Amino acid sequence: TQKKKTGVVGTPYFMSPELLREKQRFERCKKEGIHSDVEVCGHSTKHDVYAMGILLWEVFSRKDPYEGEEPAAVLSQLTDDTLSPPKRPILPAGIPSVFADMMQNCWSALPDDRPSFERLEQQILAVEHFNTSEMEHMQSRRKARSAHSSLVESVFPKHIAEALVQGKKVEPEHKDVVTIFFSDIVGFTTISGKLSPSKVADMLDRLYTRLDELSQEHDVFKVETIGDAYMAVTNLVKDQSKDHALRIAKFALSATAAANETVIDTEDPSKGCVQIRVGFHSGPVVANVVGTRNPRYCLFGDTVNTASRMESLSQANKVHCSRPAAGYLHNQAKSSQVFLESRGNIDVKGKGVMRTYWVKVGRRENLQKTSSLDGFEDLGPLLASPASLDNISLKRSSRTASMNTVGARSFAASTQEGFSHTASEGMSA
Repeated sequence: TQKKKTGVVGTPYFMSPELLREKQRFERCKKEGIHSDVEVCGHSTKHDVYAMGILLWEVFSRKDPYEGEEPAAVLSQLTDDTLSPPKRPILPAGIPSVFADMMQNCWSALPDDRPSFERLEQQILAVEHFNTSEMEHMQSRRKARSAHSSLVESVFPKHIAEALVQGKKVEPEHKDVVTIFFSDIVGFTTISGKLSPSKVADMLDRLYTRLDELSQEHDVFKVETIGDAYMAVTNLVKDQSKDHALRIAKFALSATAAANETVIDTEDPSKGCVQIRVGFHSGPVVANVVGTRNPRYCLFGDTVNTASRMESLSQANKVHCSRPAAGYLHNQAKSSQVFLESRGNIDVKGKGVMRTYWVKVGRRENLQKTSSLDGFEDLGPLLASPASLDNISLKRSSRTASMNTVGARSFAASTQEGFSHTASEGMSA
């Protein structure tokens, strides 16, 4: 009687197909105003056994049933008794056969074919001596798959990584505006000629590990490293339309400071610290995965070429940007910690004459000395994230300071002066 009033209730994916069909009939009759003539099949332990099979599946897969599938479509297939084979979860990879059989028996389409709980108990007790090494091996494979997924997601954007893991084709993506960062090491060829390959690799590892940390802090997507070149981008894998140039500017200043703190040769500090040149540009790109063996996530378009030119035409310990990037930075930045200084017109290979800018840290009064920025006359103060810039440590020990060139020392000193002034003004993010 109570079931005629309430119908069949439960968590849908744990309900047996016959219960789901009964639930649908009940709701349909209720909607049509038919109450007294509804016959309910009644709950039985056979339905609970079905739920036990789903529970076992969750234990071994560590996932929700039918994860990633449309719930309405799943329920429609579960209640379709014409499907052969019937809709069920896909068995987890590497599951021991005894448990695979147990699950499939539990969710048999015919209730009478499902084992009793007594039978299930006997089966489970019979495998108490189950080879623990096999179970450990299965857990090891699960951890390996998880580690593989994490690695893929660290190389590709999350949605691209998921598509690749699932074997789906990745379609090219067009982005109207991104900001692309490039950096390379000043004098890398000379450094490589004086150090052993293992020391060069160690230097790059230490530098890029620090830049990777900074990319996470500033939420910048690292595209790739090629030799001594580091490439990153904003407003590509997530919506950062309000501050994409700003994020790259902050990251660029942080990266330059971090490089100045990276010793070239840890066994011979007299060789000094790394210096990098940085450039960035804003514009449209197309992103796509190229290749099937060791696939790469690549960016295509003139924006990539121009950003690379900004880097190659930059100077040691300086951040160089194009006029479009400076325009975005102007609109996105509202602080006095960073300002743009016009470099004037320069000849850019393949682009002709372009007006470009230096991104600098300095005192408020320095803005008064900055020349007109060709269309940004009323530029005013620009920003590089107060919160993160305050975290850039430019302190040098006397040993490290002695290792840097005059240019690196003057850069660090002027930058530190700007931060000290900002701190004295009590400015906050």
